[in-house]
Parts: sequence; C-alpha cells; structure tokens
Amino acid sequence: MTETEKRLIAGCCNGDKGAWDAFVHQYSPLVYHTIKRTLALHHTEPRSDLVEDIHQEFFVSVLHDDCKKLRQFRGDNGCTLASWLRVIAARLTIDFLRGQRPADAEVTDRIASNDPDPSDPMLNEEQEGLLNQTLQILPPRDRILIDLSFRQGLPPEEVATVLKTSVGAVYTQKSRILAKLREILKTS
Repeated sequence: MTETEKRLIAGCCNGDKGAWDAFVHQYSPLVYHTIKRTLALHHTEPRSDLVEDIHQEFFVSVLHDDCKKLRQFRGDNGCTLASWLRVIAARLTIDFLRGQRPADAEVTDRIASNDPDPSDPMLNEEQEGLLNQTLQILPPRDRILIDLSFRQGLPPEEVATVLKTSVGAVYTQKSRILAKLREILKTS
C-alpha cells in the first residue's frame, strides 16, 4: 500500500470530507467502468440508471459501518487500492444481479473450448445446466479462480494478487481447471 493510499484511507475513515471527496473523485470512474463491464459480462444490458444505482450503492457500502470495508484493505502482496476496489465493485454488481434473478437461475459464462462449434456460439440450456452443476463440484478455490477470471474478467495479475499466488500459478491452475471441466462436460 502506498503512502498516498494510506493517507486517503485514513482520512476517509476519520471522516475527513476532503479525503472522501478525493477518494470518490479518484476512484469513481474505475468503479463505474467495473460495474458496466461486470453487467456486460453477465449478459445484462448496462443501462445507465442501473449502473448509477449500483455505483451509488458501492460508495454507500464503503462508508457503511464506519468505513468497515475500507478499513479491511491491507495492500498485501502488491495489491493496489484500485485493484481491490475493482474486486469489491464486481462482487457488489454480481450480488445485485443474484438478487434480481429468480432463485433457480444462475449466472453462467461461456468457457472457451479447444474445439468450439462455430454454428452454435452459445451453450444450449442443457449444457448450461450441466456446467453449473460441474462448477459446484469444484473445490472453492477453483470456483473463485473461475469467477475472478471469467465472470469478473480480471487480468491474471489481479487474480494472483487476490488469491495470493504467482501469475504463473494462476495460468497453470486456470489451464488445469478448464481441462478438468472440458473432460467432465465431454463425458456427461
């Protein structure tokens, strides 16, 4: 964590309006873009009113409970405040989407295959259900890596930071998980 980030967080947590204004000014575009991108990744049209609502909710959630979320940021392993806020914004957006969908609907993404079928670019309903079931049997860490990489669209460097591992390990784990998913889906 940089000294600037430390001062900004400390000021926000201590109720300094100037620090809060600087925080919002500096990170608002990043949060807004992350929300729009997360909505698009989850096949939801990023309407400006929806993006604005989630954007506002993000900053309210940061202030909630005496800046509890902001106080949780540690900046370990080179994680920047920006990358951490991006993860928080993406998670908030996904939580919002989950709340908007019926209980039996799950957000899924298409996972690339070595042999894609150009005539059928989207998974059919049966394959989508099978993919959801398959993802549920993966270990929690594998599901998190899939979520960060595919659903949230984070670059490998940020996934590595969140998972506290190396970028090379992220590539290796992602490749292993995808191969495992392809094999399970092929035999099903």
